[in-house]
Amino acid sequence: MALLRAPFAASSDGDALIAFANGGAGMTLGNTLAKKHAADAEAADQYRVIGITRRGFGASSHPSTGYDLETRARDIAAVLDHLKLERAILVGHSIAGDELTKFAGLYPSRVRAFVYIDAAYDRTKVEDLPQPPYPEPSADTYSSVEKFTAYLARAWNWRAPEAETYNTRTVAPDGRVGAMKTAPEIPAEIIKRIEAPDYGKVKAPALAFYAKPDFQIVYPYSADFDADARVRAERIIASAEKFQQGAIASFLAETDNRKIHVLEGNHYLFFTNEAEVARLMRAFLVSIGR
Repeated sequence: MALLRAPFAASSDGDALIAFANGGAGMTLGNTLAKKHAADAEAADQYRVIGITRRGFGASSHPSTGYDLETRARDIAAVLDHLKLERAILVGHSIAGDELTKFAGLYPSRVRAFVYIDAAYDRTKVEDLPQPPYPEPSADTYSSVEKFTAYLARAWNWRAPEAETYNTRTVAPDGRVGAMKTAPEIPAEIIKRIEAPDYGKVKAPALAFYAKPDFQIVYPYSADFDADARVRAERIIASAEKFQQGAIASFLAETDNRKIHVLEGNHYLFFTNEAEVARLMRAFLVSIGR
C-alpha cells in the first residue's frame, strides 16, 4: 500500500474522539479537512476532533493505486493506529459514508458510534440522468480565491471556506485559481469501485442525517433554466426523492441501534444547518453515553 500522509488537527483533549472522514458530491468528490471546522464547532468542547483527508486529495499523498473501498477504510484505521487510538466516533459526509460502513465490517470493535451526514446511501442504485446546465463562470471568476469561492456559493447555495480552494486547487502567486490538484482519474476510480453498503455489519449506535431533496435548494440558479433544463432538474429531484426514501428504509431495516433525521437543507448540512446538526449530534452522543 502506498504511504498515506494524513494531515490532522486536534482541537481539544476530550475523553472521546471524532474522526471526520470527508466526502463530497459530483464535481467536488474529495473535500479536505478544511471542511472539518464545522465538526470542531459541533463537538470540540467535549471531544478531541481529528480531520482526515482521504488519499488522493489535498495534502494527503496521491498514489496511483489504493482507491478501492477496503483500502480507503484501512487508511482510517492506519490514522487511528498512528495516533494510538483504539476506538473512535466516526463522522462521514457524502461518499465518506461508504468508508464508514466498510470500516464497521473490518473493525467492529474500534467504533463507538457512527454519524452519517447525508452519507447513508446505496450509491450502486443512483439513477444516471442528464443534468441541467451548470452556471457558467464569468471572465474573472478564477482571478482570485475570493471571487471563485463566491461563484461556488452562488452555484451550490452555501459558502465553502476559502481554505478548501487552496487545498484542492493550484493558486498562483497573483492569487489566480488554477486546476484541480487531484488527477481526474482518482475520483473516477473511486466511483468505479463503489459497493453496496452492508448495514448489517454496523453494530455500533448510528445516527444518519439526510438532506431532503428540494428544487430551489439544489438549483438556486434555476431562474436561468430554459424549459428543457427545468424538466431535467425536476426529474432529478423526483429520482432523488425516491432514492432517498429507499436509502432510509434500508438503513432503518438493516441497522440495529439507529436514529435518523431528515432536514431542510442542502447536501452540506453541517454548514447550511450547522446549529441544528450540532444540537442533534450532541443529543445522540449523550444518549449513547461515554
